[in-house]
Amino acid sequence: MKIEKLFSMQNELNTRIVKEHNLENISLSNQRRLAFLVELGELANETRCFKYWSKRPASEKDVILEEYVDGLHFVLSIGLELDSTEIDLPSEVELIEKMDKMELNQLFLSLYQQGAKSFSKQEFYLFLNEFLGLGVKLGFSFREIEEAYLKKNAVNHDRQDSGY
Repeated sequence: MKIEKLFSMQNELNTRIVKEHNLENISLSNQRRLAFLVELGELANETRCFKYWSKRPASEKDVILEEYVDGLHFVLSIGLELDSTEIDLPSEVELIEKMDKMELNQLFLSLYQQGAKSFSKQEFYLFLNEFLGLGVKLGFSFREIEEAYLKKNAVNHDRQDSGY
């Protein structure tokens, strides 16, 4: 995954939104963290991993991937705020091995706890790795994540064009 490319694209989208909505002198840190938490909840809802009382299966893989990528937009935005964009990502294999030991509900709870607070650059690096690990645990390759991000980023630009 070319994470620098994703950071660059997210920066372009963020800059556009800030300019078009006259938010230049407003801190959006709290809004971005809350938006991440909302998206994470929507993702958990689609996986249905916590719904022990229900027999319905998880949503289709493409629905889950779209929700995951919605969260990735805000993860990248948080990294941009910290100027923490030069990151060496672990390999998919490393993440699979690490995430194999973690139960999905535990992973969601960990991300909720981390996403609710402010980060140092080092903490952000761990947060990003854990979020990417969630994607891998959900069965997505880095390539699938990157392709879905590119598509959703284009949708988000289209939404700005149409006054969303």
